[in-house]
Amino acid sequence: MRNSILIVAAVTCLAGAQTAFAQETGQAPAQAFAGPRVEATIGLDQSGDDAFFGNELTGMRAGGAVGYDVAVGKRVTIGVEAGIGWMVTGNTKIGPFPPRDTNTYAMSAGRDLDVSGRIGYAFSPSTLLYGKVGWADQSYGARSSAGKEYGDKKSNGLRLGTGLEQKLTSNVYAKAEYRYTRYGDVGNIKNDRHQLLTGIGVRF
Repeated sequence: MRNSILIVAAVTCLAGAQTAFAQETGQAPAQAFAGPRVEATIGLDQSGDDAFFGNELTGMRAGGAVGYDVAVGKRVTIGVEAGIGWMVTGNTKIGPFPPRDTNTYAMSAGRDLDVSGRIGYAFSPSTLLYGKVGWADQSYGARSSAGKEYGDKKSNGLRLGTGLEQKLTSNVYAKAEYRYTRYGDVGNIKNDRHQLLTGIGVRF
């Protein structure tokens, strides 16, 4: 009798687990990427070839973002995102500009802000491909070889990006993202930026 009760209990538990698994796997893939999220990112940050008089400003960027996504249909998500980051290494030198200015200038990037809209396509409940478009604002500073500090200069422009999210657990995900930003020109200087980032995030 005791063995019969144990067998019935085991079968009941197995059936319950199978039902729960079926319900979970029956969920629309986009639902797995819906809700609020927070993430940390790090990666390569490089100004365009024409920025800062043809000298690339390359370094490492660290930052983070918060966002919210909703499922639209079975596989599509839409959402919003706000992020901030800083170039933590890297600078470039420009100058001198004879005959009037014999100094050289060390250029360094400061904080990087952005607000974007995002649309994604869920290939499965664990993999999401997305694109984003939004507004970005950067600051950068300069120090002359004579020791003079120049305050933060700011510019803003259009940011485009694409990336891939891969779930590691039901709540934690890894991501890789490429971003291109086209800031307003500084005189006749093209002012753009390329970023290749990786990150870890949590969706609640």
